[in-house]
Order: sequence, then C-alpha cells, then structure tokens
Amino acid sequence: MNPLLAQFLAEAADLLTQVDEGLLQLERTPGDPELVNEVFRAAHTFKGSSGLFDFPELTKLTHAAEDLLDAVRAGELPLDSGMTDDLLATFDLIRGWLAYVTTEERLPSTAGADAASLIVRLRAPIGGEVVREAPTLSGPQAGDVAPAWLAYFDEEWLAETAAWLRTTSSQMRFIRYAPDSGCFFRAEDPLHLIRQVPALDRLNVIEPVEWPEAADYDEYACLVAFVCATRAGMGEIQYLFRYVVDQFELVDLDGDAIQRYLSGEIEIEVEPESGTAEKQDQKPSSSTDPALLADARAVLAASLKALALNPTNTCHLISLAKAITYAAHAFGDPVEIQEPDVVTLTATVTRLLGDTAEAVEDPVRTVVPLVAADEAPAAERRADDPGGQVGSRILKVDQEKVDHLMELVGELNVAKNGLTFLAGAAEEEFGSRALARRIKDQYSGLHRIAEELQASVMDIRMLPLSVAFSRFPRLVRDLSRRLGKNIELVLEGEDTMADKDVIEALADPLVHLVRNSLDHGIETSDERLASGKPTTARITLTAVADGDAVIVEIADDGRGVDPARVRRKAYEKGLISEEELETLSDVDAVDLVFRPGFSTAEQISDLSGRGVGMDAVRASVEKLGGTVTMRSELGIGTSTRLRLPLSMAVTQVMVVSVAGQRFGIPVDLVVETVRVPVDEMNRVLHQDVVVLRGEVIPVLDLARALDMPWIPDDNRDRAILIANVGGQRVGLLVEQFHREVDVILKPMEGLLAYADEFSGTALLGDGLVLLVLNMKEVLGLAARVG
Repeated sequence: MNPLLAQFLAEAADLLTQVDEGLLQLERTPGDPELVNEVFRAAHTFKGSSGLFDFPELTKLTHAAEDLLDAVRAGELPLDSGMTDDLLATFDLIRGWLAYVTTEERLPSTAGADAASLIVRLRAPIGGEVVREAPTLSGPQAGDVAPAWLAYFDEEWLAETAAWLRTTSSQMRFIRYAPDSGCFFRAEDPLHLIRQVPALDRLNVIEPVEWPEAADYDEYACLVAFVCATRAGMGEIQYLFRYVVDQFELVDLDGDAIQRYLSGEIEIEVEPESGTAEKQDQKPSSSTDPALLADARAVLAASLKALALNPTNTCHLISLAKAITYAAHAFGDPVEIQEPDVVTLTATVTRLLGDTAEAVEDPVRTVVPLVAADEAPAAERRADDPGGQVGSRILKVDQEKVDHLMELVGELNVAKNGLTFLAGAAEEEFGSRALARRIKDQYSGLHRIAEELQASVMDIRMLPLSVAFSRFPRLVRDLSRRLGKNIELVLEGEDTMADKDVIEALADPLVHLVRNSLDHGIETSDERLASGKPTTARITLTAVADGDAVIVEIADDGRGVDPARVRRKAYEKGLISEEELETLSDVDAVDLVFRPGFSTAEQISDLSGRGVGMDAVRASVEKLGGTVTMRSELGIGTSTRLRLPLSMAVTQVMVVSVAGQRFGIPVDLVVETVRVPVDEMNRVLHQDVVVLRGEVIPVLDLARALDMPWIPDDNRDRAILIANVGGQRVGLLVEQFHREVDVILKPMEGLLAYADEFSGTALLGDGLVLLVLNMKEVLGLAARVG
C-alpha cells in the first residue's frame, strides 16, 4: 500500500471519531461555538487529507458535509437532530468506504450511488445541491481570439509556437488558473494542482502588482496565479480542474490566433489583480528590513534542499527559479535566469548566500526579543542541546510490531525458565552444586531483566478504557431515539488502563449489556413519570483499576429485575425444576438471566428476545479469565459488574502433576496449596471433603475427572490445591505441586480443539508442553464422574 495512503487511513479513524463525539456533544449543548469549530476543523482536515488521493466521490461527499457545518459555524442555521442524523450517516458511510480502501486501495464501485442521496440531504438546509457546470471556452470559436492574459508568456516562445502550430495545423491549449486567496483553508494546493497538468509545455507564475509589506504579509493567503500551455486533451484538463472551475479559464488557440495577438491586432486590457505584462517585468527593489532579509535567506536555503530532492522536473525548476529571483532582489542583486536547470540554479543560490552572509547575519536577533536575560538565544544553542529541540515525543507504531515484540518477550520468559531446569539437572545428574548455584544466579539477573522488559512492553500495549467506551455515546443516542426513550449516558474512569487485547475482547460484552439496559432496563418516559422518577433515565459506564485486574460496571436506574418473573420464565423454558421454582433465592434468581436460552422479552426483535445475549456475555468474560456478577433491585435499577485481568498476553500458572502428567492452573484461581494427612480426609454424601480453618471444602480427584490412571498412595499425605471458581472454594486432589511460571497461552487447535477442559497450551522451559486447565469445565467433569 502507498505509505501516504496508509498514514491517511491511520489518521482518518481519529478524525472521524472526533467528528462523531463532537456532533453528539453538540446535540446536548447546541450552539457551543467552540464545539462547532472543533467538529468543523476535524471534518475540514479529513477532507483536505482525502483530496490527496483519487477518491472524487469521497471528496464530494465530505465537501457537502463541510459546507453544512460551515453554515452552522457561521450562525446561518441551527444544528438540529435531523442534520445530526445526516452527518452521522455520512461519516458512517465514509468509515465503510475506508474499510474497503484498506483492503482494495480504492472506493467501492457503488460509492457514487451511495453518496448521492446523502449529498442531497446535506445540501437541502443550505439551499440544495450546488451544480457546477464544466468550464466552457470563452469568446468566439476556439482558435479564433487570444485572451489578454497571453501577455504573461514570452513573445519569442509564442512566435515559435505559432509557427509550429501553423505548420502542423494543430492547436495549443492555454490555461489561466487564479486560486482564491483563501484556497489553503479549503485544503486546495494550487502548486500541486498546476503541476499535475499533463503534457505541459510552458508554465509561468503571475505575481501581484505589489507585494504586501512584511508586517502586513499573510502567509496563509494565496497571492499568485498561474498560466500554462499544454497539449493535453480537453477532457483531461476539465477533470483535473473539476473542483475549482470558478478559478480556471481554458482556451484553444491555433497558430493564426497567436500570430494575430503578436501582431497587435488585439488590444490588451490591464488586469488590476495581477498587473500588466510591462509591470510584470518590474522587479522588486532591495530591502533593508532584517525580517525580510531573513525570509529571503530562508527561501534560498530551502531552494538548495528542493534542488537536491527533485533536480529533473521542469515545472519544479521553473517555480524554484522564480523564488530564487525574487529572493535575490530582496538583497538588491538582480538575477536573470533564462533556461533554469539544476546546475545554474544551484550555482546562483550558492553565490547569493555567500555574497550576503554578512548582510543577513542573524537578522532574527534584531526583531525577536530574548525570552530571559540569562537564557541563551535560540540561534546560539548547540544542535545537541535538548533544550533547543522541539518536536513530538509520540511515535506511532504498527500494532502487529508490538504484538510480535510481546511474543518475543514471552519466548524470552520460556527460555529464562529453562535455566531452573538446567540448574536442577546440574545438581542431580552431575552432582555439581556450585554450577547449579551459578546457573541460579544467572537466572535471577535474567529474571529481573525479563520482568522489566515485560512490564515495559505491557505498558506499550496498555490503552485507556475510553477506547472501548467511545462507541457508546453514539449507540445510546441512536437506540434511545429508536425506542422513544430519554436516556443520559455517563462515562466514568475512562482513563483506566488495560491491555489492548482485553479492551478489544470487551467490546461485544459491553454492547450486549448496554443494549439490554436500553431495551429491558429503562422504562418509557410515561412509566418513569408515573413511578416518580425523572423522565430522563441514566446509564452509567464505570471503569476502575483493582490490583492486577480492571472492573467495568454498567448500571442503570431503570425498572430492575423482577426475581419472581425470572423464576417463572426460567421454569416455563425448562431451565429450572419445580422445586427450584419454589426455593430459589432472589439473588440466585437474578443470576438465571445468564443461563443459555433465557429471555424475558415477549417479542423477538433485532434488539433482544432470542436468549443469546447475557449467556454470551458471561461466556466471553470467563474466556478472558474474568467474572460477571449482577445486582438488581426491583424499581431501583440494575448493576452488572465485569472483573477482568489487566492483560492476557502473559499468563501466570501454577504447575501441578497427576499420573506423571503436568498441568497448569491459572494463579488467579489458586487460593492455597495444602498437604492433608489421610486420616483427616472425610466423606459427606459420597463426596470427599476436607475441613480447613472451620470451613468444609469439597475435594475432587483431578485424575478421575480427566480419566487418567492414578491411585493415591494411602501412606502419603494428600496434596490438595484449593481454588476459587465462580465464588465457590473447591479442592483439587493432585499428585505433586511444582512452581509458578509465566507462560504464553496458545488456544487449543486441531484434534484437541473440542477439549473444553483445557483453556490452552504453553511451552515450558524444558521443552515440554503444558496443558492449562479450564477449571470451570474440569469441575463440571468431576461432578458428572462423581
């Protein structure tokens, strides 16, 4: 992909997000001039950047959106909800286009048709679609009359061209392009545009009769125009200038027309904005203004760099020759460059800079006051002085590079863990405790470096939760309008950081929960009024860091969950027995909403009712190693809390073994490891249990759950790992405990992809593969086997 296009696509996402957020804020606080300006600037910047590429449909659509925003900014009309809908739809369509461009590097073939209706809707509030006709040839028949601005071409060249045209019975096309002074603010680049004219024969710059004084000079105003001659086709030229037709003249001339002009048969009119041909020959006088001299010197220095970068393009050299000529006159040194070439121009600039070195030596000091008496002037600072360097400290890096770096850190951890196995082998197999100790010392140093490196890479991968929250103002706004409910969204803790993989995986569960609150939780305005609540409901999205985890909570002040209704619906759907219908507590009844297939919706819609929302939320969060809990109070509201690990890139596991096979258990679930004498084991209702600190904990046989041949030795203490799964403590009978290791968890693939009792695999330092247990599934297996 073109690097410039790749950069545009990367920046476009941020600009479109700014537009969306600004429009939603404007809907809440209409008329805020600063907000309007922010939205307009973002849309304008996007349109300007898109103009660098051949995406005419995109440019036309963004131009219509920009015109509407400009009218709002100027106070000509207020921004209402209908306009906001059209603007949001516009930038949604553009997002879709850019997704297509990312893979195909072009707009979809339906872009023009898709944009047509939106353009009409965007332009309706400001007077309808602006139809620009293609430029027409001025004057009598083409080839008959030459325009007055032909005076900006050299007469000798015109004579040679006329003779050649008469000999070949052909025509030459002449163009006059006078950019509007504010063209830069519409993201137009006149020089770039004129240099794209194909088959260019001649190009001249029309300068103003008088340049403004230095104090009055506006560097953001375009004061020049261009004339050029080309042999390109009419269609090519009209297409190139299609967006600036009101600033552009085109005429076809044959040899006879040019000859009549040269013989004086046409009376040339003075053009006040650019001056006559005679005035064009007048050169600016020299200046003693230090600031102007400094500008001239800067122009000459920049010209040297430009000559080195592009020494062959004729149009480029002509433009540089003009710049060098007028910079030279600022020093009172007239320069005549007949045929600009890189050697002549370079020599001229070098001579001018050498001859004027004393005259312009550090002119900035005479016009720029010092910031402080004890601070060295900026011009005197050394290049290696950090205080004199100005620039961005932010580096944009492709996400894949960071992911690859994280993988390498994980492999480093695996290699580091291999040293402990090597130390054990040195002591056990070779009987060298001294060598084992040295290996362990090396391991300690490498472990510290690896941990710091891992922490640094993790910091790079950390993103604020605002990345996940950013979609919800738009989602709540659209769905609340669709459902006819007044809802205010409150975002808190957006600066809380989490790993990018966690944030990406969190997106779908959050969407399910917010949509569920909108559809099920929030009442209509009439219902809220009748129950004594404000007509505007509130949904709060909160994020907070909690040690090595992040907690995200979605709360609403809606109708809450009715436990009785939930129990009844669950019984009707066969999710609970009749006994549970009578005995289930309110807290447990609320938890039923996470059962697969459960829904309280009376009608199925595209928002809810299919019973695949809340169970999908719990499954997604548990797959991330997190938990979901819900609290609800009837008539008050509902709160759903998600607790997630800060990172999924590197997982810390406790290694245990049973029947000679090692397994990993996520450390987050491990409460403690104990060794219990055989005679302290008990059995209650066909279930092994152990009493620890007054608490009865059921004990499950891991080997039996995994159908592995292992029988515990009756003469040895039982090794039991206590885990906390789903808020319940359970013991896992294993053969031996090992140590904790950091691993990169790989998902189960191939023949073992169906094995739900394993959450993934990891490579240990000794080269063996570790199976990491999915504790929830393992407990389910153990319960079924038992």
